[in-house]
Amino acid sequence: MLPIDPQRMLADLRALAEFGKLGTGVNRRSLTPEDLAARDWLLERMRAAGLDAQIDGIGSVAGRTPGSRRHILIGSHTDSVPKGGWLDGSMGVIFGLEIARAYVEAGRSDDAGVEVISFIDEEGRFAGLMGSAAFTGKVTESDFGKLTDERGQKLESALQAAGYAGRELLRCEPERHAAYLEAHIEQGPVLETAGKQIGLVTDIVGVARCEVVFTGQADHAGTTPMELRRDAAAALYAFADDLARFCREEGSDRTVWNLGIAAMDPGAYNVVTRQARLGVEYRDPSEAVLDRIRRYIGESAKRVAKRHRVSAQVVAGAGIRPNPMDESILSHLEEAAADLGASSMRMPSGAGHDATMLAPLIPSAMMFVPSIGGRSHDISEDTREEDIVLGLKVLARAVERIIAPA
Repeated sequence: MLPIDPQRMLADLRALAEFGKLGTGVNRRSLTPEDLAARDWLLERMRAAGLDAQIDGIGSVAGRTPGSRRHILIGSHTDSVPKGGWLDGSMGVIFGLEIARAYVEAGRSDDAGVEVISFIDEEGRFAGLMGSAAFTGKVTESDFGKLTDERGQKLESALQAAGYAGRELLRCEPERHAAYLEAHIEQGPVLETAGKQIGLVTDIVGVARCEVVFTGQADHAGTTPMELRRDAAAALYAFADDLARFCREEGSDRTVWNLGIAAMDPGAYNVVTRQARLGVEYRDPSEAVLDRIRRYIGESAKRVAKRHRVSAQVVAGAGIRPNPMDESILSHLEEAAADLGASSMRMPSGAGHDATMLAPLIPSAMMFVPSIGGRSHDISEDTREEDIVLGLKVLARAVERIIAPA
């Protein structure tokens, strides 16, 4: 076994949580001063561990054990959502750091070494999964100028201010990267409810978003008869109810959907709504199911609009294709859990992760540890220390199995 040190890992994890600390959580959005300080700290920890390390032109941090022809890539992200948790993403990065450090300390010289990476902006200040998208070539330097955050700050300006602009981008190299492993808190209640210690992720769901816009006519709400109104809000509510019914009845048992941002114009008690907008997100591991929902949204919006004498427009938003995890790497994780007497279960991931970008290029797999109360994306997020330690041991054992199979 690699000589991992769980207490050292926990100390690093807690030290990282000091950057942007907010109560029991963190506020560390990508390319903010808190995030940049955390990246500098991580770079120094990698170099102190004997890794060849760098920060690239978009802000991703990577360090590899020297001397190996190929590398097992281990990673996640260290940025957070606003007022987020201390473990989301960070745990997977620090697991990778500890395993790579143990590899160096053991004096290993296997054909395959270890590389740890912290991808920038997984949480989407500028673009969700931005670092892993750049790493896999799905986002290029020519795209940087098009990206801004919700306040209009340009990504190019943020990179320039950070001192990252002009640096070479890290790239996934299938001929060198033998596999990708990502450990993460579950961010849900399934493991805790089932009484299992390790989640083996079978696939990462696809995510689709759109905005549905109904446009009618503003009129006095007290003097305009109901049958003569062109009420965009009434159309929106009818559409929302119809879509929820369709997803329940025609989606799969793993379909989830959310009716998010709703905006009414003019939004007054006594004015019939002229325009109504609704943000829609839906997720499923099947591309066919996502396509079926996508088609229905257009059909339903058109049908409802006609009934309410308004117009309808569906504006497509960002989307991520579903991706299965690699069975061979998943088996190594499953056997590693069994080696250590850890209870495990196979399960999908309903949240997006950097692994979904890597999976089409190299063998990739994820494992979960339980989240207390299923809480995440909030400062209340936490996981029992013994579950974190067990997760490190299972991941390290899986890396051993991949590097030197029995």
